Amino acid sequence: MILEACKPHPFPEDQRSLLQLAPHDALFLLVKEALKEYEKQTASNWHIVIINRECGEPSQVFEEVMDIYFKPEADFLARILGKIADQLPDSRQIRFATIGLIGLLETFGLYGHLIEAVAPGLPQQFKEEDWLAKQIFHLVIEAACPSGRE
Repeated sequence: MILEACKPHPFPEDQRSLLQLAPHDALFLLVKEALKEYEKQTASNWHIVIINRECGEPSQVFEEVMDIYFKPEADFLARILGKIADQLPDSRQIRFATIGLIGLLETFGLYGHLIEAVAPGLPQQFKEEDWLAKQIFHLVIEAACPSGRE
């Protein structure tokens, strides 16, 4: 059941075509499309619940879940972010930005009730065209290429 839950994912299917775009364009399109996919999934998100539980309480299939679902997606995102930051995809900064992107997409894509409770009215702002995608895009770019390094 856990491996079945890993099949649906919020990332565009045609990764090769995304890699043909300019990296900034590819990242923005990916964020937009991922948010749309999360919107579709909230009605039947049983697989998200199972995957999240597996991440918090790993079972014997944890490594297989990582290898099938999370690592390929994270590697793909890191390739795009690495191009943007002119860094290797395996660098700590890029991996940090990658994990940040995944966390932002999941938080804003799945936890609308939490967001409304913590920041009443903020979800209304999300209805403005591409507002949320732009915010996530800029946060992740900053994480990949920090402007205020200390």
